[in-house]
Amino acid sequence: MNIWLGSAVAIIVSYLLGSIPSAYIVARIRTGSDIRKIGTGNMGAMNVFYKIGFWSGLTVGIADAGKGALAVYTGTLLAELSSAQPVALTVIQILCGFSAMAGHNYPAFLGFKRGGKGGATGIGILLFLIPMGIPFYIVLFLLLLAITRYPTISYAASTIAFPATVWVQWATPLDAWVRATLPPFAWMQSRATEPAQFILLIIYPFIVITIPVLMYIPRIKEILGKAGGSFMKAAFRRNIKENL
Repeated sequence: MNIWLGSAVAIIVSYLLGSIPSAYIVARIRTGSDIRKIGTGNMGAMNVFYKIGFWSGLTVGIADAGKGALAVYTGTLLAELSSAQPVALTVIQILCGFSAMAGHNYPAFLGFKRGGKGGATGIGILLFLIPMGIPFYIVLFLLLLAITRYPTISYAASTIAFPATVWVQWATPLDAWVRATLPPFAWMQSRATEPAQFILLIIYPFIVITIPVLMYIPRIKEILGKAGGSFMKAAFRRNIKENL
């Protein structure tokens, strides 16, 4: 397959996968309601969590992360069929990730109107591209969640685990040590083999998390207003389900 054709197909498929409105579907099935008309109106896992329930929110979070990972996996397969060189492969994966997030934020299946913010989808992309970062991300997320009791802040800040992991994998023999001492976890080794790939994978997580953060700005202003302008009160809550 021609690399340009393969890339175009991968990007389109990634957008369509991202467009699957998980929150909308789960809310309709569970309550018959339109998630865009309740709570914050955001079509994401956290709005479902707050307004419908924990398990529904968890289902949406897993589904949104899954479609991000699946989009990049699809791009990887098509790039490999196109015999893409290593750096080109990483670029295609990155573009597929952006495309999946665009689909989530502006889903084709709901008229290209505002969907979610892309947070869980972005995490799914990073989980596929930087699997060694998974345990570090989980530990950091749980630690920050215990301190702030704010899931959104916790998952956003914990993203630092991914570029840090890529740097460690590049600068140390971590992958070789894992293959030698923990063979069952060898699948978590770096997907990069060339310096340019490592650099791209260090930069990419910062861009991925910037997208939902920018889209979250109106909500941040709303939360600060309800907290009387106090950042501490807005960032550190009494319980996870407190929704300022």
